[in-house]
Amino acid sequence: MLLPGIFFLLSGFLMAGTDAEKEAEFLAEHSFEVTEVEVYYFHRNRRCGPCRAIENLAKKTMETYYTQEMQNGEVVFRIVNVEQQENREVAQKFRVVSTALYLNVKNGTEEKASNLTGFAYRHARNEEAFLNGLKEQIDVAIGK
Repeated sequence: MLLPGIFFLLSGFLMAGTDAEKEAEFLAEHSFEVTEVEVYYFHRNRRCGPCRAIENLAKKTMETYYTQEMQNGEVVFRIVNVEQQENREVAQKFRVVSTALYLNVKNGTEEKASNLTGFAYRHARNEEAFLNGLKEQIDVAIGK
């Protein structure tokens, strides 16, 4: 009885690994003129080690690869505490109540959000995989 339950949980984690790839394929196939790419790291007041690692790695990815794009407004990076009143609206927009990583591609009023939280937790302890994976997602979104 325990073995099928473990298999179910593991298969969920393994299948979640393809979510980011599917989102990248979707964005590439259904591309539209991108006006802005937003990367959001959401968190609560109390955070675990992997949650802090996700923030640090997301920040490092943005500072390493997208300094110019952030300066010219093509890419925006936001760290959002979902427990602060001023952030409630954006947290509700993405239906986030705790740690999450989102990539949001905007074209005027049209938006396409990708939930990268599964990817982020999976690679929170592997800096190279995290940086390369997030960079790949953002590159697809901005058409690099």
